[in-house]
Amino acid sequence: MYESEFKKIIEASQNHSLTFFVGAGVSALSNVPTWKGIIDTISKEMNYEVKDSYSSDEYLRIPQMFYYSIKKNNKKYYNLIQKCLDTTNCQPNEVHKKLLELNPSSFITTNFDDLLEKASVQYCQSFKTIACDSEVPCINGDKFILKVHGDIQHKNIVFKEEDYLNYSENFKLLETLLKSIFSTNTVAFIGYGLNDYNIKLILNWTKTLLADNFNRPIFIYTENEPLTAEELSYQQSKGLYVIEYEKLGTRYEEYAPRYLSVIEAIKRVAFISYEGKTEEEAFNVTYELLKPLDELNALRIYDITEKLSNSMIISENGRIVSISGHNCAVKYFLKINKLSREDYELLPAEVKEKYELILRVFMKAQIRVVEEDKTIRSLSEEKISFGDPHCIAFDYHKMQTIINGSKNTLQEKYCKAYYLVQLFKYEDAFFLFSRVAKEAFENKNYVLYYMSQINCISLHKIINNLNSFYRCYDIEKINNLMLEGNTESLFEKLPVEFRNQYKSLSNLDSVNLLYKYSYQAFNDGEKLRNAIETNTLELGLTSSSKVVCRINEAVHFLLGNHLVIDKFSEYKNTIKNLMSLLLYKYSTQKNVLLQERSLPRLDNEIIFDLLDFYCFIEFFEEKEIIKSFSKNHVENIEFQDVESIELAVRNIMNFYEVTLNKKYEAVAVISVERQIKTCLILLRYINISQHLVEDVCEFIFRYDFRDILINDKILFLEYQIARKQKNSLKTAAIIENKLIEYVDAHINALQTENKFEILSSSSGINYCNLVHYIDPHDKTFHSHQLSLRVSKIIKLNLSALFPHIVKHYLRYISTYQKRKVILWAKNELARSFRFDFLLLLIECNAKIDKNTIISLKEYLFALVKKTSEQMESNVKVFPPQEPYEELIQVGYWCLIKALPPEFSEYVGYSDLFDFYYLYNKFDFNKFQPKWLLNLLPHTLKIISRDKMVRAKIRKSIADMISTTNLMLQDKERLQSILIHYFCQ
Repeated sequence: MYESEFKKIIEASQNHSLTFFVGAGVSALSNVPTWKGIIDTISKEMNYEVKDSYSSDEYLRIPQMFYYSIKKNNKKYYNLIQKCLDTTNCQPNEVHKKLLELNPSSFITTNFDDLLEKASVQYCQSFKTIACDSEVPCINGDKFILKVHGDIQHKNIVFKEEDYLNYSENFKLLETLLKSIFSTNTVAFIGYGLNDYNIKLILNWTKTLLADNFNRPIFIYTENEPLTAEELSYQQSKGLYVIEYEKLGTRYEEYAPRYLSVIEAIKRVAFISYEGKTEEEAFNVTYELLKPLDELNALRIYDITEKLSNSMIISENGRIVSISGHNCAVKYFLKINKLSREDYELLPAEVKEKYELILRVFMKAQIRVVEEDKTIRSLSEEKISFGDPHCIAFDYHKMQTIINGSKNTLQEKYCKAYYLVQLFKYEDAFFLFSRVAKEAFENKNYVLYYMSQINCISLHKIINNLNSFYRCYDIEKINNLMLEGNTESLFEKLPVEFRNQYKSLSNLDSVNLLYKYSYQAFNDGEKLRNAIETNTLELGLTSSSKVVCRINEAVHFLLGNHLVIDKFSEYKNTIKNLMSLLLYKYSTQKNVLLQERSLPRLDNEIIFDLLDFYCFIEFFEEKEIIKSFSKNHVENIEFQDVESIELAVRNIMNFYEVTLNKKYEAVAVISVERQIKTCLILLRYINISQHLVEDVCEFIFRYDFRDILINDKILFLEYQIARKQKNSLKTAAIIENKLIEYVDAHINALQTENKFEILSSSSGINYCNLVHYIDPHDKTFHSHQLSLRVSKIIKLNLSALFPHIVKHYLRYISTYQKRKVILWAKNELARSFRFDFLLLLIECNAKIDKNTIISLKEYLFALVKKTSEQMESNVKVFPPQEPYEELIQVGYWCLIKALPPEFSEYVGYSDLFDFYYLYNKFDFNKFQPKWLLNLLPHTLKIISRDKMVRAKIRKSIADMISTTNLMLQDKERLQSILIHYFCQ
């Protein structure tokens, strides 16, 4: 009953056009004096008869008579009225609260009290009070309380007879505003009697003034006596919709529950209820609720639950948990779902259509499983794409093909615009999204309009940011397009019907979406961290599963609906944090717990797949991957379906070659380079195929990238070729040819006195390191081409390249060439001592003659003297260096017997030199365990042979481990050294 009236109120609430006309009956619930009570007081003041009831004329005449009796003394008049209306101790009641919950745009009242103002403040709602003409301009579209009979504060109350007669003259703007409200808003009277003089006056007045524009108000009737059919017909003839509270089912003695029962009935209409519905009727309700969501390509579970309210429970991993009393919404749907194919075909076409839409919506939200009667079964074997498969696989070729395609429906244009974003053509994407938004609005496709505008807003921010670096966009034209419409509160400016159907999308145009997601993700992440660190036994849906669900849902929703929100740092950081926690979980899940539990472990294992690969590439910087993997001690990571990951890598490499075409801005080239660099780092930890190693190797040495430096390329070789032994004849040829190319270029630059530079972010890694990856596992390997270049370097006496020969090339040249290098180094040393030539001879195990020892001592003496002078003068060198590095090297050579022990005169300058030179006579109070970290195994064996030395070092290491807060990797390395060399 009264569904049409209730819906009218709800629609007005949603459309910000609901006005409550509040009478004295509502204030009376808070013990505010009634109009009759004031008349009684005035009658006593005049010694006039106090009656049980007064006529309408008396209600106006008695105040007028009193006013004349005091000779129109306004001060005395208002003092009495104020005394009668003292509401200092009166507080808003439950009815005020419930009225505010219905979100009215305004209140009208003939009451003089301030309970509505108090209620709005108490329940944190902002309403302006308008009680005189001068305050009308202050409304400015805000919510307001219109006191049509003035108030005590302004001393302009409409109470006596002449106030009513002169109303139009005294309240011109208020009267106009009142007419406007009745013309545009849905007005609901509450707290009045049908015979109230004010109601009659206002209804007659508005109906006469507005004529055909009169918007019939709604009257909430709460009197004791029900209306007869004749009385109801009479009130309707005056232009009223009447709601009788008793007809809603319950009779109350008190007035408060009478009002509240009507308000609750109104609110129930706002939420479609399954109560009292048959299974088939509930099925139709579910269909109507979910039908708008089918317009979207991907959904979140929240989108479903927001629509169906509390009528069903869906777990975070997309399982419908069917609980008695809560599953009416899907009972009939689940019955159909269990039918055989033959029985399903017998259903009416309309039922099948509705069932398939509900199933499709569930699948779009990744809701695939139902738990019913303690059994778990799949809703469908049909596959629906997760997110956007082309984006997840970095299939840029497919995206470009779609962009170039002839299909041009509105949805296809929207998709093309999004793929332009993925191809880093931000300007083209912006203009296409703008055109789609305009066309969608004209076609009343508000879903596509809303999402296109959101993407325009996002792209506008991205383009403005990029333009500050690259100056490659028509920023004025883009800014002008954005000025065509105010982008703030985009959702609120769309039609009410759209807003009602898509409430769950209301914050897509706001940063609140990112903050809300970030907060929820943080909570899930902290639960996972706590579960890992406390080794908590988790039953049911584990914290790690929740984190996986959180990532999957976000990526699925944004990619599936082609929303550009994922480009912003708030979103990226959230995904990074969750992925890092999954990596943490992955690093611990294979740990063995020695003490068995009484219950089995139910934690889900973390299994990485193509989506995780996508997240690593899209949301991590290269340094962040290194930091995260190092922090969690992950040296290798296993992925499901490595073939799809390898295809994604190839897609990125292929697209880079496309971006070098002039059709692409520098932004695209740089962006893809970033992906490639991140990819190279991530591939260090993945066991990829030999074929991909070869293709990546060929690719990275084919191009000179802006941000991918030589050390990035070499570290890829270190992990894949040296550690994972993915070397082949093809990789050997690629690396050798590139090395020779660099060597030739360097030789030519030195000959022509030109600059030669191969950029590296690591001082210890440069192109000469390539030689170690030509054939790193074959100790007999010699490069003929490199041998020829070494001969040329010696012949031309290119001293800048001598360190390369000593540190890198010597092992890989022929024996004959090596003998020539040794002879050349000895001859050079005979002419002039150079420490790097001595290093070369020692590396070659060549015999060091006495003259060279003498020259070395002279060199060391000069070194010590110079260093001592610098230390005395407080000269600081940056970056900080070991002042006696070469002296320490000599001590080390003495330890391994590469040099004779003839350097005792240098003892006392460096503790580390002293330790190497006379380790079994060393003062171990000066010993530092960190000296052992970089020593080779054979050196550690030499040191540990002496029993006394072994004991001293053992104690020193044990003391440091127990008293010093070491980095985990240093601690583990020291423990390993202690066990293997100093605990025998």
